Amino acid sequence: MLATWTGFSEMNRLLDQLVGDATDVMGKPLGGTLAARTFTPPFDVRSNDQELVFCFDVPGLKQSDLQISVEDRRLTVRGERKYSGNTDERTWVGRGYGTFNASYELPDYVDTDQISAHLADGVLTIRASKHERAKPRRISITSSNSNSESERKQLAEENR
Repeated sequence: MLATWTGFSEMNRLLDQLVGDATDVMGKPLGGTLAARTFTPPFDVRSNDQELVFCFDVPGLKQSDLQISVEDRRLTVRGERKYSGNTDERTWVGRGYGTFNASYELPDYVDTDQISAHLADGVLTIRASKHERAKPRRISITSSNSNSESERKQLAEENR
C-alpha cells in the first residue's frame, strides 16, 4: 500500500526531538546544544545641528541596571539583564541575558560636559550637545556693490 508523504510527520518528529533534548537553560536555543544567548541591546545614533543622540532598546531594565560614563571622549554604556525565571524551569526559546558593555569614541564637536540620559518605556536615550563652534551658522556675503551710502558718495565725488 502506498502512502502520500506530506513532510509534516517528519517535521513533527524533529520538533519533538528538539524539544525533548532541551534541558534548562537560561537562554539556550532549542536543543540546548549552543551557548546561551547574551544580551546586546539594539541601538541607533542620530545627529542634528544641536546634538548627537544615542537610543538603546533596554526593555525590562531599570535605572539601577544601567551605568553611563564618559572618560577621554569615550562614552561607555554598561548594563545587565538578569534572568527572572526560576532555575528549575526549562527555557526552550530564550531572550538574551547577562551583562553588556558598549563604548563609543565621541567626535571632537561634542561637548562632553553637556551629556544627559533619560530612561523611559524601555528606551535609554543619551543626548550629547554639540559645541557652539560646531553648530551651523550663516555667513553674510559682502560685495563691492554693497558699499555704504557715505562710501558711495565719496566714490561719486572722486569720479567727477
